[in-house]
Amino acid sequence: MELQSVGDVAARLGVAPSTVRMWGQRYGLDASARSAGGHRRFTPEDVSLLDRFHRAVIAGDTPMDAARALTGRQPSPSRGSGGPGGAVLAVPGAGRQARGLARAASRLDEMAVEDAVLEALRVDGTVTVWDDVVRPLLVAAGDHWQHTGLGIEIEHLLTQAISTAFVRHVGELPEVARDRPVLLAGGPHEEHILALHAVRAGLTEQQVPSRLLGPRTPLTALAAATHRTRAPAVLIWMSLKDEAAETDLGLVTSSHRRLHLFLGGSGWEGVTSPHATTAVSLADAIDRLGSAWQARPAGRLSAG
Repeated sequence: MELQSVGDVAARLGVAPSTVRMWGQRYGLDASARSAGGHRRFTPEDVSLLDRFHRAVIAGDTPMDAARALTGRQPSPSRGSGGPGGAVLAVPGAGRQARGLARAASRLDEMAVEDAVLEALRVDGTVTVWDDVVRPLLVAAGDHWQHTGLGIEIEHLLTQAISTAFVRHVGELPEVARDRPVLLAGGPHEEHILALHAVRAGLTEQQVPSRLLGPRTPLTALAAATHRTRAPAVLIWMSLKDEAAETDLGLVTSSHRRLHLFLGGSGWEGVTSPHATTAVSLADAIDRLGSAWQARPAGRLSAG
């Protein structure tokens, strides 16, 4: 029988060794064997139990409930176990999936977050996962950092893992046509484009082609790309106000006469422009871009 150390088990599950030790101390999920020197050694049965516990917690069970269901015992919680989302990131009132992901993010378990978001996307689709899982997590992470000055690494990990999950989800969907894709771009000074990854995933679910140009896209470059692709619609995402971008929107719409320009993100709050329409939500952006693509005229447009 092969016995594994705390480090071996942690590497297999993708968590820190201190997390494995905490599970033993707090929930009774400890090693059942010892080395000749008295160090913890986990049997295959121990590892299987920890793996099932880990999966149950990521799926949204509280650690206490997961341990009780797997062992038949009532664990004795230690102090400082944290709020509904875990010891670091709490998401009170959020759903089961968001709570499980908050616990994974609090442990900096990037792959667990990524895999769980991908599985949720496969089952529920982009809009539901964005509204019910992703946004509550990001709001909780932002609030935690704002109020405590701590946890920025959690927010960064969440953004990276969720972005990658959206990319993987798009890769698993049926291939879409390449005919005149809609364009998605971060504003000239916008660094955060997680929402655009979600919009692209939602469009792909509807078989609408899109191109994600990335963050910090100059409006002159966006106008050139729009002219070259004859894109029927463009979405510019901004989370922070940028008055220069507001002034220069006409550069984009001048690329061709039948372009629909949409604005998304809190950076456009209060902005009214004769050149553009503001999308009020992720679902609204996906619907508007999809409708614009469906209504695209056949054949080549003339510039003007």
